[in-house]
Amino acid sequence: MGTASSGARREWLQTAAIALVFWTGMELWTLILTAMRGSPLPMRYAAGHVIGVMIACGLSLAGFAALRAVRDRSSTVRGAVAVAALLTSAPLFAAAMPAIHVFTPMLRGDNGYGLRLLLWESLYWLVPFALWLLLVLVLESGRKARVREANLSAALIAAKEAEIRALHYQVNPHFLYNALNAIATLILDGRNAQAERMVLRLSSFFRSSLARDPLSEVKLADEVAQQRLYLELEELRYPDCLEIVVDLPPDLEAAEVPSLILQPLVENAVKHGVHAPGQQTRIEIAARASGELLVIQVVDNGPGGGGPAGTGVGIANVRKRLEARFGSAAGVDAGPHPERGYVAAISLPLRFAG
Repeated sequence: MGTASSGARREWLQTAAIALVFWTGMELWTLILTAMRGSPLPMRYAAGHVIGVMIACGLSLAGFAALRAVRDRSSTVRGAVAVAALLTSAPLFAAAMPAIHVFTPMLRGDNGYGLRLLLWESLYWLVPFALWLLLVLVLESGRKARVREANLSAALIAAKEAEIRALHYQVNPHFLYNALNAIATLILDGRNAQAERMVLRLSSFFRSSLARDPLSEVKLADEVAQQRLYLELEELRYPDCLEIVVDLPPDLEAAEVPSLILQPLVENAVKHGVHAPGQQTRIEIAARASGELLVIQVVDNGPGGGGPAGTGVGIANVRKRLEARFGSAAGVDAGPHPERGYVAAISLPLRFAG
């Protein structure tokens, strides 16, 4: 409400300023033409012409108010109102001239002010008022174009935010499905103590996840810590089979990344990278700066699964989230590692939390 009233007040002030400049310019142009014909311009005429400018501004603002009242109506209605305002403003201004002349002299003849002169001056002032109303219609057209552009921009932003939220929330159900399967497996194997610890850690993981805004960004150190929570769950599922290595330079800990952006990559590394029982799987999370980009890699030494060139669901989710947030400035590169295994790397603009 306050913003709307402030905008309306600003619009009125801008229009009043434009009207003052317009009619001052018209009056000066008239006086210049009069001077070029050799007529004197004594200072005693100044007050009358200033009053005339003020009356013209008032009539112009009245016409603006009439057009403003029908700004959302059809072009036919707006045109009819503009014509009505024109046919009203010019005669009223012409009729005001003799009234002004009664109180202060103006640059005009002192002959009687009859109907014929009123009609002539009404016709004369039709042109300036027509120019004013045309200017108002042009300004109104520009305002409507700006409003449409702002609404379109807001709609696009809302759509992007909705897309980011949807992609963000696709992560947790997928992970929950895997975690619950793991807990069920532990229970069936009689590893109840491990299942209990996994439930507690799962609770901690989701408590931390739900506290995050999908549209906000988090520090890279916090994102990596969140993935450590997840990997602790997987270590309970695959005891003595996982080796976790994190290479996070201290100067990149405060770098900003989308919340849970690494989750699908780490899940893929566990899902496709784990070897046969008794063999150890190494999963590495590494970050580095490359010019103005932050590059984060998730590497495993497994058999190289995960889909060719990163075509899996998790990789696609990350790619869409990065595209929705950063456009072409970010991306994902994923595929089998030459030395057996799988590498998923994301690159995004390097920015730091304030």
